[in-house]
Amino acid sequence: MSSNAIETSGLSKSFRGVRAVLDADMHVPAGSVYGLVGKNGAGKSTLLKLVSGLTPQDRGTVCVGGRQLRPGESDPRLGVLVEAPAVYGRLDAFENLMNRALILGLPDPRAACREVLELVGLGARDAGDGRRRVLWPRGTYVDDLSTGQRQRLGVALALLGDPEILLLDEPLNGIDPTGAAALRDLLARLNRERGVTVVISSHVLSHLERVCTHYGIMRGGFLVRELTEGELADACATYLTLRVDAPERAVAALAEELPGLTVRVLPDGALRVTAPGGGEPDRRVLSQALLSAGVAVSELSVSVPDLEAELVRIIDAREPSRAAGDASAPGRGRSA
Repeated sequence: MSSNAIETSGLSKSFRGVRAVLDADMHVPAGSVYGLVGKNGAGKSTLLKLVSGLTPQDRGTVCVGGRQLRPGESDPRLGVLVEAPAVYGRLDAFENLMNRALILGLPDPRAACREVLELVGLGARDAGDGRRRVLWPRGTYVDDLSTGQRQRLGVALALLGDPEILLLDEPLNGIDPTGAAALRDLLARLNRERGVTVVISSHVLSHLERVCTHYGIMRGGFLVRELTEGELADACATYLTLRVDAPERAVAALAEELPGLTVRVLPDGALRVTAPGGGEPDRRVLSQALLSAGVAVSELSVSVPDLEAELVRIIDAREPSRAAGDASAPGRGRSA
């Protein structure tokens, strides 16, 4: 059986001759927090709709927990928030949750609704006078809630029924920084303590780098690359850039004297030197090794890339064609 909670193959969807998702091969390991990254319009929401069964695919397959779903079929193990919460605007938050809990047939719907409200930070709180008061008074219509409050309600709806897998599309939109941090902590806790697999999309990279263990990068409808947190960290490792008078002799000397280093000659002739584990190479030892080999160093600088910069670089690469008939565009949904 596959170790992936979600796996898609060749998944594609077109709208009026323009493909929103093109041949996406997605692999979400069970127990992971998978960040789906891409600009607005990259196809993130459509991909999550295809996985959740909200939209049937034109071709390709979707497997959840090793079971292949029919086009447009949902799986009860999924908790879903895509684009905006499906709520009744003239009901209050608790009534919306109760409606969902009764549809799911939960044995104690009131207790379940109170629990998820507490989880998303919208339950009872200390009023300072020894009494507990709810954040949302009963009778307050959802139509009257702020964007952030509606997003929290959407996450609460997705959590009803204790799903094994959460699909959350831009859940942090409209939430203030304190609320966003609390929601990230909640997702990390659900993943760590309950083993919930989380797929969370965002175009705001800082929302993801603090919680995700895996990443999928979307561009122009393609899932262009998948990588782990460790692989991304390796790509973002601190390195030294050196300019020397004899690059080939420098590479040979470093390979012999300091074999643990990774040395690469850049197109402009400079050397990029990375230490094992991504730490900064010891500049004194490095310079001494080159000096002993008779190599003169004219310039040395330290570069400290970060996760966000690396993701931006990948996302901002040239976008493939989105034309429905283009089967030759690069980066077609393959894992790195």
